[in-house]
Amino acid sequence: MKKSLGVILVLIFAFAFIRITTFTYENIKRKNNVIMQDNETVTGEHKTESAIIPISVDEVKGITKQEAEEICYYVFGEKDEDTGFVFSFGTSGAVQKDEKQYYVIRASWLVDNNHLSYIGDFFVSADGNEIYDGAVMGEEYEMMDLVWKK
Repeated sequence: MKKSLGVILVLIFAFAFIRITTFTYENIKRKNNVIMQDNETVTGEHKTESAIIPISVDEVKGITKQEAEEICYYVFGEKDEDTGFVFSFGTSGAVQKDEKQYYVIRASWLVDNNHLSYIGDFFVSADGNEIYDGAVMGEEYEMMDLVWKK
């Protein structure tokens, strides 16, 4: 029992250290204009975020919302390998960014065959060739990292 508790604490501290280090490194790179995040463009010397505009799911030209959800199952699987929890992917909307359209897919998993728990949002391109992770906070959308490309 003590050994497993020790391992858990070491993992928690390691994760926290990695997260803080990554956050600091990303801020340093942004400050020095070394890189651009996926959701940023450079205009002159100032970086500005590209607008992410909500659109109707019916406006998306490309794959269907069901196909977008199926792509998530194809990429991430039916269940999480570590926990065994079954995934649930559902379309919660659509957005347009830089003249490209995306389905917003809400990801959850079934915890202990008891309840669904939200785990994040994905943005599946209307051509079905890319998935970005991100976050939806009310009417605000943030696309982060490219997690899959066909």
